[in-house]
Amino acid sequence: MSMLLSQLLKNDLDTKLDRPVTGLALDSRSVRPGEVFLALAGTQAHGEIYIESALQKGAIAVLKEAPVAGIEKLPGDIPCISLPNLSQQLGDIAARFYGNPSRNMHIIGVTGTNGKTSVTHAIAYLLQAYAPCGLFGTLGYGIYGALQPGLHTTPDAIHLQALLAQLRSQNVSQVVMEVSSHALAQGRVNGISFESAVLTNLSRDHLDYHQTMTAYGDAKRRLFAMPHLKNAVINLDDAFGQSVLANLTVTPFTYSLHNKAADVYAEIRAYNIDGCRLNIHSRWGEGELQSPWFGQFNVSNVLAALTVLLSMGFLLPQLLSQLANLPSVPGRMERFGQAPTVIIDYAHTPDALEKTLLALREHLKGKMWCVFGCGGSRDRGKRRLMGEVAQAYADKVIITDDNPRHEASQAIIDDILQGCPEPAAVIPDRQQAIGYALEQAMVGDVVLIAGKGHEDYQEVGVQRLAFSDRAVVSELLDQ
Repeated sequence: MSMLLSQLLKNDLDTKLDRPVTGLALDSRSVRPGEVFLALAGTQAHGEIYIESALQKGAIAVLKEAPVAGIEKLPGDIPCISLPNLSQQLGDIAARFYGNPSRNMHIIGVTGTNGKTSVTHAIAYLLQAYAPCGLFGTLGYGIYGALQPGLHTTPDAIHLQALLAQLRSQNVSQVVMEVSSHALAQGRVNGISFESAVLTNLSRDHLDYHQTMTAYGDAKRRLFAMPHLKNAVINLDDAFGQSVLANLTVTPFTYSLHNKAADVYAEIRAYNIDGCRLNIHSRWGEGELQSPWFGQFNVSNVLAALTVLLSMGFLLPQLLSQLANLPSVPGRMERFGQAPTVIIDYAHTPDALEKTLLALREHLKGKMWCVFGCGGSRDRGKRRLMGEVAQAYADKVIITDDNPRHEASQAIIDDILQGCPEPAAVIPDRQQAIGYALEQAMVGDVVLIAGKGHEDYQEVGVQRLAFSDRAVVSELLDQ
């Protein structure tokens, strides 16, 4: 793949400076001869400090984020082009280089504090029955059923466009994507022609990055103002969702557990050990569903996926038949064992933890154990709140490490304990904490291991150590 630098930038360049571009690189260490190095302004350092390294690797041009536009010549007549707001332009530049792959695809973006992974997997599962479906998110990138692990919920703009181009070359025409608030704020999804956007909910998270809930919400709103968007699917039960709905300029579709005026409305008939029994009412017809997923919040997630497919023209009876066999998502209300029942869930916000504990109370009887911690180098304010939630809804609370990162484990635990008026067990070693809970819990009890879900690592300092709640539980239950 190659194009002229002037075509990439849609700019008239001196013919002496114009040259073929064979690739784009954000990391100077990965630059290959013929590529353009993009020096962005980062949170820790500016990419311009790596320009010399990129040139040594064979970069044929540099795009540099700077307050004022301009061009300078580097040694060897290498053009260094300064562009204001390059971070926000990068998505469009990358899309141009890869031939705007999303313009020939049906792209569905899902955003929200909680539920993105479950909703995207449910949508991909439903679509995959008809044609291969691309999926990007927390659990990886690629074709549904054969994902490759990824580092971020939403990849960087260059990687994202490259992945879309790769899927297009494999004749994949539909893609569902988790879109994080970080990705929206940083412009990573600029240049993508979203057809549908989905909002699950908004509650406290990522305030270490966004600082305020208003800024966090504004980042989410960006998805619903993307230039090629045709429709939006909104959770009518969420206050922020109602605010987004009121300002939409595209066709709205709504879902709800409480508002019968929604396009898709579900009546929960019963919670049972096999999931939830529902009556579905919609503008496309009515039906019954035994959803295999636990919890009212997961009913909402199922409705989001169902609404997306119905808005695309798929038929309700077939969709309900498919949803009855909806597979569990790794690390999302995932069940292990029966004596006690062990649940592993990614819940890592106060709202998610509360909803998870309440859901388990609806489905399962017996004493409730909650094993959890909080991530280091992230929003400190939610730690006390999570301690409050755990003690309010669980019978036994065990506080342990999550991903301490660059903070002292005990400092994080002390923050959590501020929300725990009653004594809570503290076992920093996560494997020991899980083992203690499984050893002490009785037949009929429920042990929730919250916070890490599908993750197969633990971040301690600069190390990423191998660790999996799922593997630990499986091993302990097999003993």
